[in-house]
Amino acid sequence: MFKGVNKALLLGSAAVAALLVIVIGSSVVDRLGGGVADASRRPVVSRAVIFRDAPSGGIAVFDQGATEPFQILDREKNSFMATAMRILRQVRQARSKAGPDAPFVVTQWSDGRLTLTDPSTGETVELAAYGQKNAETFAQLLPDTSVPR
Repeated sequence: MFKGVNKALLLGSAAVAALLVIVIGSSVVDRLGGGVADASRRPVVSRAVIFRDAPSGGIAVFDQGATEPFQILDREKNSFMATAMRILRQVRQARSKAGPDAPFVVTQWSDGRLTLTDPSTGETVELAAYGQKNAETFAQLLPDTSVPR
């Protein structure tokens, strides 16, 4: 049917497009009042982080203003994070003038939920919506807290 088209590239592109639709769709629902955030929840811990490609091919994670990464993650073991960050960067490019060194904020809430926010666009992603294992890839970026993850 698709002669000469790399099927892996086609499937990968479809997966990225689907995630982009979910991210943008969840933003629209939240802005229209459809969000289900608990009004009593409060942030327990958050961290402003910057994601860059590491020379090793991994994901280098920096604290805002730091010159050395506090973690370098294997891209293959953290493919959800790599894909989510690629999509959020694309949304950022389309909606804001913020550059690649503008931080994202990972927040652990009192109800145990975890969010990823791009302050430059206002996009917030409830990470548990993509499964607990995927949320844990971002939870590893936070310092230890007493709130279970």
